[in-house]
Amino acid sequence: MEIMPRFKDEDRDRKKQDTRRALLDAAALEFAREGYNGANINRISQAAGYAKGTIYNYFESKRALMQALIVDTAAMHLAYIRERVLEMEMADRRLETFFTGGFEFISAHPARGRAIVNNLYGPDVGFKEALYQAYLPMFELISRDILALGLAQEIFHPLDPAIVVNLIMLVYLGTASQVGPQGTPWLDGQFVADFAVRGLSK
Repeated sequence: MEIMPRFKDEDRDRKKQDTRRALLDAAALEFAREGYNGANINRISQAAGYAKGTIYNYFESKRALMQALIVDTAAMHLAYIRERVLEMEMADRRLETFFTGGFEFISAHPARGRAIVNNLYGPDVGFKEALYQAYLPMFELISRDILALGLAQEIFHPLDPAIVVNLIMLVYLGTASQVGPQGTPWLDGQFVADFAVRGLSK
């Protein structure tokens, strides 16, 4: 008898998480299609299958919704790449997988990718700062789990890690953000990966 409320609480929490996820997915589609200024909160709620006001139970404003989408997408993006990178023992394969995995993620989540790119190159400084903060762990992944390992394994040229991390992210964001009408990258991830590996390897 005493454990019933706990199960009810777990069910309620799961439903809230599912609703929040559905709202974020619908928001990604809306922001990708309409841009931030053109996006409509009520359309997002209805596209997710909920009543107009539902979204305000989870996000206090359209701006808060966009910031939550940035954080959520960055966490998904990093988790997808990190899982694949850490399966590789050699640093050059990790670097290759960083690029190919990243391109796979963008291709699998075109609306989220486009929403992120719109903010990356958009005028809103607040959203750009949110992006930078949300993607800091990706910089750390490159520095600690790829570059430092590559130096220890004597695969990569001696380098300034801080500069190279920024260059890798610049190449990644610059190439992965070049997407077609369907939101998928124009360039082949393997081609970009091979280019980066050749540039750093001895």
